[in-house]
Amino acid sequence: MLFSIAFCAYDPYVPKGTLIKVYTKVPLSTEQLEEGSLVYFAVPADVWVQETKAFGKGDIFKGYVSMLKMPVLGVNAAMKVNITDIITKEGYMEPVKGTLIFGNTDTLGGNLTDPASYNKSYFPLKVYGSIWGGTYKYVPSGDYEFGKHMVINMRDSLFVQIDEDYYVYE
Repeated sequence: MLFSIAFCAYDPYVPKGTLIKVYTKVPLSTEQLEEGSLVYFAVPADVWVQETKAFGKGDIFKGYVSMLKMPVLGVNAAMKVNITDIITKEGYMEPVKGTLIFGNTDTLGGNLTDPASYNKSYFPLKVYGSIWGGTYKYVPSGDYEFGKHMVINMRDSLFVQIDEDYYVYE
């Protein structure tokens, strides 16, 4: 009788799509940055994969601004950040592919501004047997305010989304 026993080693990893909470130590603004600028984000708490620490408290995610649009008439400034590396507290740098997530999207800003003025328009009621009635509504005139620069503060809710499986080696 022949028995074959195989032991499979499990490599702990952070799966693709995982969100890791981070914060910035200095305020970042679309007014001061440009495409390609390096940015850094700190990890506020340990991140564990089973019994292995994947990211420690105080580790730094390093990234760059991959897309930057300045404010224009009717649209606020927009910014997108890609993550390239993680710098551990011990000083080691490891490649990590990720994207910075602002709330529910990977782009900060880029939304429309408020209308600069409104027009009053009359909307008549279409009721049978009634010749009277209607309502006035304020509708945007088509003029919009000039866009504003976007700022990331320490208190803003930021996450790094891992774009590829990140294997943890002890």
